[in-house]
Amino acid sequence: MKTFKPIQKHLERIRNRGIQFVRWNLLVLLITGLSLFFLKCEGKSSGKETHLVPILLASDPNTTSQLGNNQGGSAGTELPIAVEDTSAGVPILNEITYITNDANPADDPYSTKGLLQFQKSSVSFQKPVPANTEVSLYFGKKNMELQPDGTVTNALQSLKRTAANFSGYTYLTDADKKIKVFVVAKNQFGVSTKQLTIGHPRNCANALKIPATVGDCNDHCFDITKIGDTVEITAKYNLPIDGTSLYLDLVGSSPRSLPDNIAKAVNLEIPSPKVGLHTVKTSFNIYEKEYLCTKVISFLTIDQPLRFAIAQGYISIPND
Repeated sequence: MKTFKPIQKHLERIRNRGIQFVRWNLLVLLITGLSLFFLKCEGKSSGKETHLVPILLASDPNTTSQLGNNQGGSAGTELPIAVEDTSAGVPILNEITYITNDANPADDPYSTKGLLQFQKSSVSFQKPVPANTEVSLYFGKKNMELQPDGTVTNALQSLKRTAANFSGYTYLTDADKKIKVFVVAKNQFGVSTKQLTIGHPRNCANALKIPATVGDCNDHCFDITKIGDTVEITAKYNLPIDGTSLYLDLVGSSPRSLPDNIAKAVNLEIPSPKVGLHTVKTSFNIYEKEYLCTKVISFLTIDQPLRFAIAQGYISIPND
């Protein structure tokens, strides 16, 4: 009998611990048993399957955002959304718009300046671009050049902003002169560029576009035509009777009242002109012309029959 005493003592110890556990956790066991009973009853009465939904409790208010499933509310900081189609971020510029105005008299006492004004809406894109897309404006003369990667050389002045903070820009320039402008939009997805050749017209404000005629060609006039890159100007005088000492000249000059010829000065002198049409012609190539227009002037004098006349007008110079 003595052999079984250790076993009996061990079993007695287990029984006592079990009783003690039940006493200490009686309330918990009772609630658990009732919950299981009601769940079982509810499942039988409704005929529907019951699912247990896990609830995640987080002490960090940013937990939901960090999981990337924030459905609303103010907790946490929303993470950037990665766009699979990276081409959506490529900047594609619309046509650039601008307006011109006379310069402030304080900046332009001799009325020789003008303003090229680019408003906030002047630069826009065909579709949204990242806010950090660089928007740069470059101003220069005919020697300013744009490289394929969007860099610009020989600029007289430049401005760099981002798509998010571009608010416009005003450039002070010489009136009636052509200014080359490059607009460059660049980001990590690509580059888009636009080129303009523009200016502030003052004397050139009402310049005629080619082809054009100034004066009365039944008497004294000149006409302007364009053949390829060459602008031809022809002065004409229709002599009604035989005369004496006819002089007819023609020139295309700067619109700024400077001794700067755009089309070479030419003239026709006839001591004893015959009745009919008399002409003189000059021309210029549109390339590398820095003015928006040329002032064309033709003088006519004849002794018999006595006649003196001037035909003049401003003619637009096409962009090269």
